[in-house]
Amino acid sequence: MGLQKSWSVIGGAAISGALGNISSNAGAIKSFLPGIVSGGLNSAFSGGNFLGGAIGGISYTSSVFGNRMTSTDINFAGYRYSISEMLVSDENTLNGATEAEFSRDTVLRVANAHYKNQFIRGSWHFVDETSDLSPYIRNQGYSFGGSNGLLVNGEKNAWGLTEILTHNDIIVWQRIYLPKGAFISLEQLDLTMGHEIFHTILNNARISDVEKITATNQRVRLHEYYTSRWEEKYIMFRGWRKLNLDMEAFNSAIETYNDLEPLMKKIKPIFNNYLKSTLK
Repeated sequence: MGLQKSWSVIGGAAISGALGNISSNAGAIKSFLPGIVSGGLNSAFSGGNFLGGAIGGISYTSSVFGNRMTSTDINFAGYRYSISEMLVSDENTLNGATEAEFSRDTVLRVANAHYKNQFIRGSWHFVDETSDLSPYIRNQGYSFGGSNGLLVNGEKNAWGLTEILTHNDIIVWQRIYLPKGAFISLEQLDLTMGHEIFHTILNNARISDVEKITATNQRVRLHEYYTSRWEEKYIMFRGWRKLNLDMEAFNSAIETYNDLEPLMKKIKPIFNNYLKSTLK
């Protein structure tokens, strides 16, 4: 039997947040969510491929999935796609690290050990060929491959990627993509999963990512500021510093933007809670 490429994760007894407290069944929320997702909810809650085939009668490659929504298109007004990623900066992740099998069981083992009930609304998706990526991601220039079996976009390589679709700032769904190369070691996979899960938590809190261009023409992002700090503390807590894992660039320039202070105040307690939940 081949590797199951995708399965959904609904943490805890109920889904909370913008949808209200709803038990894990598709029928309970069909009347709330826009029609685009109603046809896909059964597969999402049963662990199937949420994006496979058609969703609510809309083709997989239609306007929503091609990110061609406009305010004049009544069917797609208010929909928005976005992507967060964990970029590769140092490929030396094998120094004393633990071997990891490219499998669903490996991800479940890590998730249950360190991130139980964290990824509350979304799905995992394995990638070992470009066709495993959604049309939107491929249209953004991503593919699977390179020398390390990661997510490739031009000169960039990524260990993992989070894709999110919102409607009027309410999450419709989000998905974490894990390429085969991220399983280079159990520790690197663990770090990648924790990084991407934190993105989903910030998304669930409706805290959008913000990008700034520094005086030295560097791109810095608000979410990545916090994921890099989580990675540093997580690696130290696990005793992995000697493994030379690949972690996010530690850029503090985002602290200099006064207009981001309100968002940073909102993120800080979320960051502290995530630290508390994972550093044990």
